[in-house]
Amino acid sequence: MVNVLTGFSVVTLIIALGFAVGRSKVLGPNAVYTLNMFVFWIALPATLIKFMSETDIAQLFGVNLAVVALSTLGAGLLGFVGYRYIAHRSTPDSLIAMLACSYCNGSNLGIPLAAHLLKDPTLTLPVILFQVGFYGPMTVMLLDMQTGTKARAHFIRDIILTIIRNPLILGAGAGIGISLLQHNTQWRVPGIVAEPVGIIADATVGCALIAFGMSMAEVRVLQRGRSPRRSVWAASFVKAVVHPLIALAIGYFLFDASTQLLLTIAVVAALPTGQNVFTYAQRFNVNKVLARDTAVVSTALSLPVMAALVLLLT
Repeated sequence: MVNVLTGFSVVTLIIALGFAVGRSKVLGPNAVYTLNMFVFWIALPATLIKFMSETDIAQLFGVNLAVVALSTLGAGLLGFVGYRYIAHRSTPDSLIAMLACSYCNGSNLGIPLAAHLLKDPTLTLPVILFQVGFYGPMTVMLLDMQTGTKARAHFIRDIILTIIRNPLILGAGAGIGISLLQHNTQWRVPGIVAEPVGIIADATVGCALIAFGMSMAEVRVLQRGRSPRRSVWAASFVKAVVHPLIALAIGYFLFDASTQLLLTIAVVAALPTGQNVFTYAQRFNVNKVLARDTAVVSTALSLPVMAALVLLLT
C-alpha cells in the first residue's frame, strides 16, 4: 500500500511541478508543444523499442487486446446512446461523446504511468494499436460521412498514411522485429545502439508528465455558458469509472483473467480521455468544448480511480 501511494504521489508531484512551470512560463511560450513533440516523436518510440525488444509478444495480443477492444466499444456505445437519445443531440456530436467516454490517453500519459506504476510501458500498447489502427479511423470515417467532408478518397488516404507514419506504430514495429530476432537467433542489439535508446527512453516519464502538467495550466474548463457541464461530468464519469468496471467485468467473467492481468486492463481502461478526441472534434468542428473539457476533468477523476484499483488488486 505504501508503494502504491508513493507511486501516485510521485506522479502527482511531477504533474503539479509541470503545472507550476506552465503558470510561470519559465520555459517560454511554446514549451508545451516542444516537450510534447520530443516525447511523441523521440522518447515514446525509444521506450517502445527498449521494452518491446524484451517482451513476450504473444502476451500483448491475447486477452489484453480483446478486453481493450470490447470494453472500449462498450463504454463508447454507452456514451453514444446517452448523448444521442437521452441528451437528444446530433449524430456527429454523439460520435465525439462516444470517443470522450472511451478513447484513452494511452500514449502521452498512459506509457509514462504504466512505466512508473506497473513497471512495463508496453502494457498500454494494445490500447494504442486498437485506437490508432481501428477505433479512431472508424470514427473519423463515420464523422466524415455525417458531416459531408469533400474529397473523401484523399481523406481516407491521409488516414492510412497517418497510421503507418505514426512514430508509436513504427517504434512498436521496430521493437517487435528486434524481439523476434533476439528470441529466434543469437543476435543481440549492440550496446552502442541499446545504450542511447535506453537513455532517451528514461527521459519519457519525466518529460511527459511535466508537459502534461504544463498543458493543464493553459486550459480553462467548465466555463459557465460555454461548457456543457453535465455532459462533461457524465462523460468523465463513464471514462474514468464505468470504462474500467466494464473492462474488469469482461476480463473476469469472459476470460477468467488473473489478478495481475485484471489490474493491468483496469488501469489502462481508467486512463483519461485522450487529446486525439479534441483533434477529431476540431477537425470536423463538432462538440469541441465537450472533448476538451472531458480530457481535463477525466484526468482529475482517473488518478484517484487508478490508485484505488491498484490498492484493491494488489
